[in-house]
Amino acid sequence: MPVGGPSSSPWSDRPFAEPSPSSIRFGASPITMGSRQPTTASPSDFSANVTLNQRSRHEKPIYRLSRCHTGNNWYFKGIGILSPRGRQWISDGAGERVFMENFDIFANPVGAIPHLDPIAFAERPRSLPSRDVCIHLVEVFFESKTSIIFPFLESNLFEETVARACDVDIVDLGAQACLWALTALVIRTTDAQQFGITLGPRDCIHEATRLLTINNGNTNLDSLQASLLLWACQKMRGQCREASVTFTNACRMVCDLGGHFPLSRPAILPQHIPTFEDQTKLHIRRLFWACYCSDKDIALRTDRPPLLTSDHCDLSASEELSNQTRDTNLAKIKENAIRLLCSPRAFRYTEGELLAQVRQLDDELEEWRLAVDPRYRPRLSIISDLSFSLPSTMSLEDRTYLINLQLDYLFTIINIHTLVRKCGDLEKNLPDDLHSVVHSSADLSIEASRSIFRILDTVVDFWKEDSLWIVSHYAPMAAMPLFMNILIHPLGHSADNDLRILSSISSITRKVPAERLPMEEIEHIQEISEFVMELVRLSHSAAWKVKRGEREHDLDIIHT
Repeated sequence: MPVGGPSSSPWSDRPFAEPSPSSIRFGASPITMGSRQPTTASPSDFSANVTLNQRSRHEKPIYRLSRCHTGNNWYFKGIGILSPRGRQWISDGAGERVFMENFDIFANPVGAIPHLDPIAFAERPRSLPSRDVCIHLVEVFFESKTSIIFPFLESNLFEETVARACDVDIVDLGAQACLWALTALVIRTTDAQQFGITLGPRDCIHEATRLLTINNGNTNLDSLQASLLLWACQKMRGQCREASVTFTNACRMVCDLGGHFPLSRPAILPQHIPTFEDQTKLHIRRLFWACYCSDKDIALRTDRPPLLTSDHCDLSASEELSNQTRDTNLAKIKENAIRLLCSPRAFRYTEGELLAQVRQLDDELEEWRLAVDPRYRPRLSIISDLSFSLPSTMSLEDRTYLINLQLDYLFTIINIHTLVRKCGDLEKNLPDDLHSVVHSSADLSIEASRSIFRILDTVVDFWKEDSLWIVSHYAPMAAMPLFMNILIHPLGHSADNDLRILSSISSITRKVPAERLPMEEIEHIQEISEFVMELVRLSHSAAWKVKRGEREHDLDIIHT
């Protein structure tokens, strides 16, 4: 019987995205395709072959990098940079057409059609490895840094999950899905053959997704853990859409299990909250906090409404935070920032009101920063690649917390202060006093972006293969303020240095150990590098346009 018993969830009939293996980066060779044995073609096969032929004909790589990587909070004088008008503004500033068709950042978020995937679920279910192999996989996972980066499992409780998954007398789909997702994370950086496994990470992800889809509507701890592990796999592979669907379902599951509603001595026990033993209840509460923190990242980055909010969740903290790698108080500030800066009412602010909200949030953020234990307190900026170091005396968990806290703080600075660029009108100059305030606030987001790039080198050295998700999560977003500032001031005093910082993405991504990584993850880290280098190319083009006298030196000043 699954932990806590099943409870039917009314939210969704199909909560999980169909598995989407890495898209084929170049079309299949006509010679190779012609040598295959003929088969009976279905409509989906035909669509897939058409797509392959089109790719082969145009020889264009297919990318997945989208707005969930870059974020949506990019404006210049009221124009959304990722809108059609914003794209034209970039073209005008750079002096050439913006060649970013290979990325999804300019696509209509609603009308974008995912790439066709010719691969479906396996016709027959796969069998888990033997119980002994499963136990070995679990041991390897808990000894890895991955288990600290994604702290979704509790070792004592997970012994019961393994027992249920390997019990031949019962069929526990949630427990089996959990083991498949864990296996995918383990063998992505470890030779699968040492476990006697012939499958790859993609096969394991497919099986976890298949089981969770079949298990649809049954909410228990195993299904929640499987969903979060699957989400981690999808993030590593750059599967933004799939990860979004999986994470949404995990947030709903954690509420189904009462993680948002801790009740030690309730006056009235809500009948919709299941009861658990104390250890299980504590673990579910910790998973709630993991979901809450990530939910605020997603909402602040994308402007989507958050799934878990203080109006419907108990955010009082206690001993349950002892193993968290994220700061929940910073997440609460992000929730306030989402409410003040990303809600529909934020688009009705006057310029003065917008700046007042940014100032208020900046004060809250600084008050929080000063209250952090000095050992972990985030710095306002990282002045050089060598100035951010990890004390060797700290435990692995503490160093992970230190990295997360510094990056999280800089991420919040960027997403709060960059929104001041909403102020103004493209056809008019800002008043001098307003221009000064906007400039100083934008400078904070730009310096935070520089600091993120300076940290990434250290992060890659420390986390090795597991640094991929950090680079994926932060680099595209941190590149945007630097790119916009160079485009506005191509010959500014900091432009050359910022171009060098952006160009460092090549060395950062090359440092990620790729020998054992799946091809999908290698391609994902490659496309991040290619995206940032495309921003560098456009920045150089803008500088040459100024030197040729074909545009103003500074786009934020109109000379009449």
